[in-house]
Amino acid sequence: MGQLIAVILNVMVLLLVPLGLLQVHTVIQAHNELLEISAAAAKYVSNHGGVNDAVVQQQVKRVISRELREKQFSLTEQDVAVSIVRTQSADPAMWSHEDEFMLRLEIPYPRFTNLLPTSSRTLAVSRQGTINVMDYDL
Repeated sequence: MGQLIAVILNVMVLLLVPLGLLQVHTVIQAHNELLEISAAAAKYVSNHGGVNDAVVQQQVKRVISRELREKQFSLTEQDVAVSIVRTQSADPAMWSHEDEFMLRLEIPYPRFTNLLPTSSRTLAVSRQGTINVMDYDL
């Protein structure tokens, strides 16, 4: 009887360890893709600014869409939730030179299997930046 229990435990370990490694790999890959996309979006906002919040939000979504399409990431455009707000601004209506912003990208927590429990529902990346150059400065 003890040998049967040992065999069952060995089989469970042999199945769960590779599943756990694949789950960790999936999460790390999604996080790295999210970091790369957020860096491109933050750089774009920093170098272009915008007229107002709606325009900046639209431009960031366009940049993210282009990044996902060009680099063929495993993430989809529908999964990425974008939030961009100014933390310090000179003019409340228009994004201007030296305004500071915070960009937050969030995706559902990537799962390879439902056998392994996770504590998080989402995976998020936040970046802070400063508007360096505006389109009208050029």
